[in-house]
Amino acid sequence: MSDSIDPHELRARLHRIAAGRLRVAAAQQDMVAALVMTTKAMRDFASTFNAGIARDVAEHPDLAELNVQMDAFYDAA
Repeated sequence: MSDSIDPHELRARLHRIAAGRLRVAAAQQDMVAALVMTTKAMRDFASTFNAGIARDVAEHPDLAELNVQMDAFYDAA
C-alpha cells in the first residue's frame, strides 16, 4: 500500500504550522510589551522611592549631625 498524502491535507497541515508560528510570534510580542511596561513601572517606582527617601532625610533634624559623627568615626580609622 502506498500512503500518499492528499495535496489538500498537506496544504492544510502547512497552514496550521504557519498559524502556530504566528501564534508563537504574537505571544513573544505580548511578552516584550509586558516587559517594556514593567521596566517603566520599575523606573517610576524607583523615582518615587528615591524622592520619598530624600524627603525623609531632609525632614530629619539629626541626620546631618549623624553624618558628621560617622565621617569623623570612619576618617579616624
